[in-house]
Amino acid sequence: HRINIIDTPGHIDFTAEVQRSLRVLDGAVVVFDGVAGVEPQSETVWHQADKFKVPRICFINKMDRVGASFEKSLESIWQKLSPNALALQLPIGEEDKFEGVIDLLAMKALKFEGDWGQVVKEEEIPQDLVERAREWREKLVEKISAEDEELLEKYLAKKEITIEELRKALRKATLDYKLIPVFCGSALKNKGIQPLLDGIIYYLPSPNDLLPVKGTCPKTGKDLERKSDDSEPFAALAFKIATDPYVGTLTYFRVYSGS
Repeated sequence: HRINIIDTPGHIDFTAEVQRSLRVLDGAVVVFDGVAGVEPQSETVWHQADKFKVPRICFINKMDRVGASFEKSLESIWQKLSPNALALQLPIGEEDKFEGVIDLLAMKALKFEGDWGQVVKEEEIPQDLVERAREWREKLVEKISAEDEELLEKYLAKKEITIEELRKALRKATLDYKLIPVFCGSALKNKGIQPLLDGIIYYLPSPNDLLPVKGTCPKTGKDLERKSDDSEPFAALAFKIATDPYVGTLTYFRVYSGS
């Protein structure tokens, strides 16, 4: 898989930078401080993403910091941004005791070892967290099933629903702006980042998932549509112009079709 990332600043002074980037994104990862939860700028970015209809997932970061709380941060997302945010993970420990996450779909513990958390080990969920994980998973399955008729029938009949079925339904619900997957971790210590990257692949759209882009021919002024396909005529949008003292003017553009 190839993932192109545009990193935008979180400070309110750079709102225009965020807005021009959202215009060309297929999907977004909204990062929250595990201590502060939803901040004023978080709300601004969120509403901008709504404006441009950008599917998104959330990442509650800094779970290793003093004062970090996954549940309080998630609660702030529910209250201030969307009641449809859906936890796919629970942290194993918080603050200086944070050591990994529980994957609520697979019901496994993921722990991260090495200087930079590069070694991911899958283990059984710690015994003292099993009951809590089961409760959260039940809420997760119920919420996903409510967005898919076939899964809802299975859920009500108390039939087994596979992880693949849940992921497929959650992906569709995410692309339809109905559900928002939530992950957690510590970016500084590289804990929880590998599952987040998997989540980007599982739940955010590729260019092929999106509707054809609409634009205007610069020569004729005629309205046109382009599918995301190399065989289509070239279409792109320049979304940022910057001046570099060494190379001159730089134009950043998003290619929608052609080559």
